[in-house]
Amino acid sequence: MTTGVKAVDQLIEKFGILSSPGQDQFQRLTHLFGGDKRADSLPFCMYQKVMGAPVSRRFTVHHFYLPYKNCKLATFMFNEKGELIEQVYFTKMSRMVNVCRKLQRILLEEKDLRENASQGIPQEPKLQKGMLQQDRAWTRTGQFAA
Repeated sequence: MTTGVKAVDQLIEKFGILSSPGQDQFQRLTHLFGGDKRADSLPFCMYQKVMGAPVSRRFTVHHFYLPYKNCKLATFMFNEKGELIEQVYFTKMSRMVNVCRKLQRILLEEKDLRENASQGIPQEPKLQKGMLQQDRAWTRTGQFAA
């Protein structure tokens, strides 16, 4: 999946998407628990959720940055189940908002893949899945029924 902005696509190719806590020039992934003081640097809506939650709750916060502009792009907050509970886009340009939405889809797909893998559900590559659908459609045409 491409985001539509070549610079962001190159960052995804170079750094990938983090699945465990860490950071690079493009992104930072952290786990926070309810009442965690590190939430001070989060947007206010996320700060409220973390500070109002019991200590037993864990949040995963994924920040994206644009290193070539030296600015934040987006921040996503997930709960323990991997469900998106908050998102903040730090841009007003419609093109970059679309990039943020695509990053959100990529994150949700990654979380689904990890969840399915942990449950032992095999995952077909998307390209292969699309080719199988094309093959099925082709077998229904008149050319194949000869």
